[in-house]
Amino acid sequence: MAKRLAFERYLWLHGRLKRGRNPRISEFMEAFEISRRQAARDIEFMRDFFRAPIRYSARDRAYFYDDASFELPGLWTTEEELVALIITKRLASVIPDEGTRSRISGFFDQVSARMGLDMAGLEGRISLKNIRYQEVKSGVFDTVVFSLSGKRKLKLRYRSPYGGKESDRVVSPLHLLLYMGNWHLIGYCEWKQGLRDFLLSRMVSLELLPDSVEPERLQLPVSRQVDQHYGIFFEGEGVDVTLRFSAGAAGMAREQVWYPGQKVRECEDGSVELTFPVADFREITGDILRYGAEVEVISPPELRRQVLDIAMAIASRYRGE
Repeated sequence: MAKRLAFERYLWLHGRLKRGRNPRISEFMEAFEISRRQAARDIEFMRDFFRAPIRYSARDRAYFYDDASFELPGLWTTEEELVALIITKRLASVIPDEGTRSRISGFFDQVSARMGLDMAGLEGRISLKNIRYQEVKSGVFDTVVFSLSGKRKLKLRYRSPYGGKESDRVVSPLHLLLYMGNWHLIGYCEWKQGLRDFLLSRMVSLELLPDSVEPERLQLPVSRQVDQHYGIFFEGEGVDVTLRFSAGAAGMAREQVWYPGQKVRECEDGSVELTFPVADFREITGDILRYGAEVEVISPPELRRQVLDIAMAIASRYRGE
């Protein structure tokens, strides 16, 4: 009830200010049976949070708008939207930069306090658990987001996963992706002359450049390319991969979406076949091996051979050959 009364108070005050009725604080107090202190807090909240142009006339001892065109932004008015707000705050906890995370948390705390919402209570019963994620240096996330927002290039020193070799790159940032607990920047690399995927955790240092990203770079369909194929690898032509899950693992296979547009075929022996496009075999190979003998690669032949070679190498190691 408290949060709904808060909405009503803001709308009541806005309506009178908008119509030029210049309400006094005593009217506000009487309309909602609130204290002078609460009324003053509500007015300050509208000024600070909604940027409402509320001014006070000492002569009339009343409030007014000094910009008649002002409108309140959309408010969260349903229980479902308030729950969405809480979940959004919880999701924000995966942002790696502590400063940004703290500011977002403070913003949500301010909103929940003004709305009378027990955000902390419900938030304490919602958890996010990341495994095998890589830490991002302080300041990296903020700089990357700022570069995306300002459409400015980045100069970064990047550490390769192969041998730890470092190289300097100038990158036009185009897309930020959170994948399996890790943050990726997809951008146009001037050195490689093409789109590349940069893990934020491998950025040793970075600098925001004054140079703007070229308009033609911004037109690249990065978001569509990311969604077109399975996993994190999006470059190259997609190849349809068909996996057959045994009858014992069929239920689990049906429940899991490997790719939003996957095709599912039920086999007579109770097994299930899934087909979806893959641009690079590196990630899918590891995911297939997780299921051991419960899954078989039906096609393409090159992926089948690759999984077989790895399986034989594993078996050889365990046999001590």
